[in-house]
Amino acid sequence: MKKTVFFVLIILFWSVLLNGLEYQIPKVLFLTTGDGDGRGTVSDGIILAMQEFNKLGAFVRLENRKILHMPDKLAEYTVLIAPTSYGYHDGDREYSLSYLSDIEMKNIKNWIKNGGTFVSDTNIGRNKISGEDRITIKGELNSENWELSECFGIALKEMNMKGYRISSLKKEIWQSDISDKFDEDEWDPVISRINSKAIETLAVWENGKNTFPAVVTNKFFKGNTVLLGTFNIVHPANDGGFSNTVEIQKFYNYVYELSVHERKYSIYLNPWKNAAQNAFCLTFDDGGSTEEYDRIFSLIDKYNLKTIFFVTDNLEKKHIKKLRENKLITLESHSHSHPDFRNLNYARTVDELLLNRSDFNLKFNGFRFPFYSNSFWGMMVLEELGMKYDTSIAANHLEFYRGSLFPYNIPIFKDGFYKSLDLLEISPIYHDDWYFYQKVLLDKPYDSEEQKNDADRFDAYLKTFWERAVKPEHGLMVFVGHPMYSGISEITIKPLYNLIERIKRENVWITDLNEIAAYWNKLKELSISVKEQDDSIFMTFDLENYKNIRDLSFKLPKNPKKITFAGKYSVKKNENGLFIVFDSIQKGSEVRFEF
Repeated sequence: MKKTVFFVLIILFWSVLLNGLEYQIPKVLFLTTGDGDGRGTVSDGIILAMQEFNKLGAFVRLENRKILHMPDKLAEYTVLIAPTSYGYHDGDREYSLSYLSDIEMKNIKNWIKNGGTFVSDTNIGRNKISGEDRITIKGELNSENWELSECFGIALKEMNMKGYRISSLKKEIWQSDISDKFDEDEWDPVISRINSKAIETLAVWENGKNTFPAVVTNKFFKGNTVLLGTFNIVHPANDGGFSNTVEIQKFYNYVYELSVHERKYSIYLNPWKNAAQNAFCLTFDDGGSTEEYDRIFSLIDKYNLKTIFFVTDNLEKKHIKKLRENKLITLESHSHSHPDFRNLNYARTVDELLLNRSDFNLKFNGFRFPFYSNSFWGMMVLEELGMKYDTSIAANHLEFYRGSLFPYNIPIFKDGFYKSLDLLEISPIYHDDWYFYQKVLLDKPYDSEEQKNDADRFDAYLKTFWERAVKPEHGLMVFVGHPMYSGISEITIKPLYNLIERIKRENVWITDLNEIAAYWNKLKELSISVKEQDDSIFMTFDLENYKNIRDLSFKLPKNPKKITFAGKYSVKKNENGLFIVFDSIQKGSEVRFEF
């Protein structure tokens, strides 16, 4: 009898505990076909969004519109961002989200009802798949002809916004005017009626006389919506948008918090293992003399660094032997004959990759395109061959935005065909050692004074890229070197020694690209449910296709009075706050925090 009472009390206790706020640690779906010529690059706005979400521990996947026909897949994500702007979709009806069917919009609507947070602009779904403009037909987008009307809580009509500007009411994001006054005709859908009592206006269209809401949020059943007057509001000004980097990232931070509702305790998934605030990988392409290779080997051995060499058939056998003998070094593919893949058709692309696999008798996990010149067919074949990642779309973020500080799955398109690959892009640094030491290729001596000048420039670049681009965003830095450049002398390798010394003094996960890819693919499969009640938080982990995740870490709002977890964990404090690190998380793992 006593045991029965005890179990009843336990059940009652947990039923009370679990009646509080419930939410998911956000996972983000960004609808895009990619930018440029369909070879895996993405727009500046997506790069900034990925940077902010990943920094907050919200995994981001890039998908195309096909997922709108797959409600089960859509349900795996808590935030959906659907831009209609040029540069996010490089085409007309095949890509643009201004063309949506009723069923696609119904699926979005049901997803929002069930708790999703949806971000888009006023052109979303304005056209039928057949090409007809829903506004032209009815004169307005409303609940009769536009399934998303109820979700956003508004109706839209088209209006010439010449003479208007967009001004902010949400000073925590945008300081004042978001756009300049439009001097030319600018026809845009604008809010004609508000049909929801839960609307909040973040920005307005105004011309000194009239005012219309330009950015609004709405609560719709369990979910939330954010409607932008134009997606240029969250596209960077240096690339034709209206906002600066800080404002865009503040906006996506706002979306993140909106998706987890008004939680009492802010717990964030840390993007890197073991509470590390950044990640670093060392990589080299092949080429160089024995002496130059030996300089690189000395650095690797001194710091005990896991390192990846991207190799071709041009590599001498004596160097292959040394590379294979070093347990810190992993070989990955750089192609068979080092061609420009942009000039290869599908068959030649397959040959290049399979020949290199045969040369080394290895099933490669990763690839780097020669000259950083990736191709549509190259990306397709990499995925077909089961490779996990490419590392060719270099990250800049000092001169302009290209590449990413976090891994992302690659979207590609060509001739009306588009696909979101599971292949990861893990972006290397934009300027490698070749950029600074290419005088070695000239048919004249490269004296020590010239080497010193070039090494100083390289050292300054590496320091600046780390301190200004990578470190503040809690991102990943992938160094790219070559024995024939960095290994020329003790002078030319000095910048790399300086970089390693700097990074080792910081809280950085120093690893290799294979471990980064493996970890990121586990994050893709991880779902985390959170339930709050009074002074307790209960977290449950769901991990579909992997046995476990090791060293998963979370940032905590304060030190818990008690932590209940079946496995091992540690609590760490560093300059960025308080963190808990779990030795191993498995499917069904649970943890309870009492504050």
